[in-house]
Amino acid sequence: MDQQTAMSQQESNLPLGGGTTIKEGDKVLGAAINVSAIFFPYVGPIVGVIIGSKSPFIKYHAYRNLIEQVISTLIIGFLMACSLAYSIYSLYNSQKDGFDLSKIDWVTMLMKAAVTWLLLALWGLINTALSIRDAIQALGGKLPVKPNWAQRKAMKWADLNHP
Repeated sequence: MDQQTAMSQQESNLPLGGGTTIKEGDKVLGAAINVSAIFFPYVGPIVGVIIGSKSPFIKYHAYRNLIEQVISTLIIGFLMACSLAYSIYSLYNSQKDGFDLSKIDWVTMLMKAAVTWLLLALWGLINTALSIRDAIQALGGKLPVKPNWAQRKAMKWADLNHP
């Protein structure tokens, strides 16, 4: 293998800003951070921030994953709180005249629980699919052309100068 081939395997031609390029190892670690977020939602991105402290590309992927995990946790927490509040309200209304289990609308309660768990499973599948998509983009050394809010924040925190 000649020196030029070895050099092309080490770095891509994709500029980060300021003329720097993304190293092959950074791409792999960025993809690993995205995949680790599936199995270890907070641990993977936090380890990525610590390990990739010198690479803006790695820090970008770690921060973006961390931001998305926090947002996901807040949304799931809100939905669970609403579900629990509705359950308590329904139980309270059915027991106004005294405690009687026959007054509880069990079908509605079980359907609500089933829908809640199905929505949580769907959320998990979507999160998994997006993490895999982001890992593939990281392996390609791609950055978003039109970044969303979380991506812009991650770019800012990672000191990533990308147009």
